[in-house]
Amino acid sequence: MSFLAPLALALGLLAVPIVVLYMLKLRRREVEVSSTLLWQMLLRDREANAPWQRLRRNLLLLLQLLLLATLVLALARPFWRAPAVASGSLVVLLDASASMQAADSAGGPSRFETARSAVRQLIDGLGSGGSMSIILVGHQPEVLASATANKDVLREALGRAQAAETPADWPAAVALAAGAVRAGNAAESIIVFVTDGGLPAGLPPLPAEVRYIPIGASRDNLALRALALRAGAGGPQLFASVANYGDTARTVLVSISRAGQLFSAQELAVPAGGSADVVLTG
Repeated sequence: MSFLAPLALALGLLAVPIVVLYMLKLRRREVEVSSTLLWQMLLRDREANAPWQRLRRNLLLLLQLLLLATLVLALARPFWRAPAVASGSLVVLLDASASMQAADSAGGPSRFETARSAVRQLIDGLGSGGSMSIILVGHQPEVLASATANKDVLREALGRAQAAETPADWPAAVALAAGAVRAGNAAESIIVFVTDGGLPAGLPPLPAEVRYIPIGASRDNLALRALALRAGAGGPQLFASVANYGDTARTVLVSISRAGQLFSAQELAVPAGGSADVVLTG
């Protein structure tokens, strides 16, 4: 919980004088008497009104302190943060490129599964009167759901989404998102990027507010970035290129199967931030 006016909490110090007033009692005038037997009630009353006594249970004091605490909290204006991004019109760009199939920990979920969980939270937090469009950003962007407030439809569309072994066409996806925003109310629209990065430079400006949800804890990722088969003088040649996007060099095992049978397997040293190639003939 946070406060819009936290300085108002300083008014809670007013509880100090309230408590002090209950601790300070009036002093009685001293009078000499011949016997105290007739003045026992007076003595008990004097003891009860001696200054700086230990506080006893007092319902009125508790009510006054409770009232003061309520007023102080009201002046401090407490609030809670909700997990929803917005209650307007959302256009979600879900990255479905090959890098989203990487996992940030051994045995953990893929980045694409993590991204789907993030989009699912956006669906759950969609406010009343809001709507959402989901665009799957792959080799050819695909509109999975278009400007709907039906959460069941959005969840079903999200369940159909799958990552592919292709790069993401971000310029085309951004053009689709801009068109979806212009078709609605741009002032109340938000475009949400759910991706592990790698967006190209020079993307056109977007006509709405942009939010970014990062996916992935590190850049430590190996990828098969090229695979081609061509005719050669000694028979068909297969070319494969492995890229290392991490900060440390890696040694990997590259295995190639033909007709379901292992054809070749070899270790390949891939430098950090670089690539290594494999060429097979025959």
